[in-house]
Amino acid sequence: MAEIPNTPRWHPCYYSPGTPKCGEILVSFAVSDHDFVYSKPAKFVDLSATVDFRDFEINMLILGMRSLASPGILPVKKAFVNFNVKSLVPPNGPAVKNIQTEPTAPGPNPTLNTTMKFNIPLPVDPLYCPRLACAVFDCIFRGWSQPLIGNFDIPIGELMLELAAER
Repeated sequence: MAEIPNTPRWHPCYYSPGTPKCGEILVSFAVSDHDFVYSKPAKFVDLSATVDFRDFEINMLILGMRSLASPGILPVKKAFVNFNVKSLVPPNGPAVKNIQTEPTAPGPNPTLNTTMKFNIPLPVDPLYCPRLACAVFDCIFRGWSQPLIGNFDIPIGELMLELAAER
């Protein structure tokens, strides 16, 4: 008998037991006998066939950053944020480009005051709501060196659902 595993759930990831959570993984699995056959191939499942997507316009106002610490011996020169827009779409989704702020404001407390705007298809089901992965870099030696200062994410899916409920 062929079956599809249950609805997926988000499970926490840890570097090792007893350490703080370092992420989450969306997994659907089933425990079965050794002769169990799934109706979907084990290599790849096309989520676009099972998950409803709608086009959304994302508008962000990036105001600034505070108390940035350099990973090296040099102080923070001109920090900028790289928004990994590709992290919002599934592997077989539309081709999108990542966007970033300009490294213009100097020091560890830059005021950016930048607006970013883009359109992207997002899943409507809260279970599959994505997070926008972002990274902060420093621009040193006119861009020859761009060390990573830190990472963060923006819960785009959760914000989308909150705004829909509010409206």
